[in-house]
Amino acid sequence: MARLAQFLIASELRAALIASVLLVMPLVSWVGASVVALFMLRKGLSGLRWVIGLPLAVAVASAFVGQDPTMLIVLVITVGFAMVLHSTLSWTATLQAMALTGLVLVLLVDAVYADTLKALVVIIKQVIATPEQLAAFGVGSETIDAWLGALSVGALSFVYLVSALLALVFARAMQARAFNPGGFKSELEALRLPVSWSMGCLLVALAGFLVDPWLLRFSPTAALPLMFVGIGLVHGLTAIRQSKSILIMFYAALLFFTPYLLLLLALLAVIDAFVDFRTRARQEPPIDEDE
Repeated sequence: MARLAQFLIASELRAALIASVLLVMPLVSWVGASVVALFMLRKGLSGLRWVIGLPLAVAVASAFVGQDPTMLIVLVITVGFAMVLHSTLSWTATLQAMALTGLVLVLLVDAVYADTLKALVVIIKQVIATPEQLAAFGVGSETIDAWLGALSVGALSFVYLVSALLALVFARAMQARAFNPGGFKSELEALRLPVSWSMGCLLVALAGFLVDPWLLRFSPTAALPLMFVGIGLVHGLTAIRQSKSILIMFYAALLFFTPYLLLLLALLAVIDAFVDFRTRARQEPPIDEDE
């Protein structure tokens, strides 16, 4: 990974071409955004003409000619996050920006993909149950439309935000491996949100269930910063306790129980804002895995 980062940083034009090619490739387009983010993290905005301009032009062409704004949305969000991380050197500030971006992104997705998502809701309703079956359970068609419509918007927004976060994490990991070994690891292990932001994200995530189904569209993106903090919490605790086996078991379980573990991680992140599990863990002796 260190050699890859140095290879990309060595030539802005080469990196711009690689990023542009990756952006148009299905499933790995986020890697193209990650290449741009790597330059942003390393050099900021100064002098980055090719590595930002060329991929951005490709993404804009895809949005307006190919009628697919996915690459443009992910690229712009990733660059924005990289700018925040570069200027603040704080993952906390970046996650705060992510929480605010998620609110705007949901409204954007709702406006851009309104017709497509409505058609998707119709298909999902046909798969789930017939109107007669839903009526037997006391569930009206309008209620189902509201829930599915909100969740479809939230799910698509969540995918975009995860793609941008994944691109930023990969870029930061490459940068750290090449120029600051162990830097990203220590940042991830210390990751923690302030109480006010943790509670804010939690309340927005729960608002759709407690207030109005329309607000469900904000739940996935509001929960994402908490999920990422939860992953950082697991890394921090396993590092303090010196137990790599627990970390391995965690990622193995994440493959099979993804939704449940992500919700648990979000809840733990909120509790950690009040309790600070890492400080408590440092006060206990480490686990000796050889015993």
